[in-house]
Amino acid sequence: MIYNNALEHNISHHFPLSDQKGRDHTKINLSLTRQLALRKEPLSPNRLCEIISQHHAFLASGGAGGKWKTILLKGLVFGIYDGAEANKGKQANFEHAHIISDSFFNGKALPFSNWCGVFADHLKASGIELSYSLLTDASLVGADFSQARLCNSDFSRADLRGADFRGADCVGVDFENCDLRGADFRGARLPNARFPGAKLRNVLY
Repeated sequence: MIYNNALEHNISHHFPLSDQKGRDHTKINLSLTRQLALRKEPLSPNRLCEIISQHHAFLASGGAGGKWKTILLKGLVFGIYDGAEANKGKQANFEHAHIISDSFFNGKALPFSNWCGVFADHLKASGIELSYSLLTDASLVGADFSQARLCNSDFSRADLRGADFRGADCVGVDFENCDLRGADFRGARLPNARFPGAKLRNVLY
């Protein structure tokens, strides 16, 4: 089914809280966020491999289980991870990074990772594990999250136009104020997900 204005009366049954306004985010400068990421060199495959390896060591030594907070500084949002400590490795941090992906992230395990403000349009991440991750203010136009595990992740204000969430586990995901126009949620699990202020025109479900 495709959501359009004619179906607006029942869309909140499929996308919880989508009939409610999202919180005011006018102080967040999404244009500056994109510029910051695009000015950087894209992360190389070797660097990405290193980040993922270090993240796995971080998780194995006690890094899982923390909670994300965000702070706003001069129009930019930054993530802060609180409540868990690890004695090995390093948490994956793609905050305001520039990522060009060619199937690199398919099936990768990166729960509790930071993608705040990342520029990663057309990210190929089918089957990725991103539970409890922070993806606020990210540019993920056309991203492939099919069959991904995204439980309790935060995508607030992300640009997800045309993104593929087919068969994804989106339990508890926060899509507040996201641009989801043309996204595909067919077969996705959405219990306890929330969509206040989300743009949903032409969403498939």
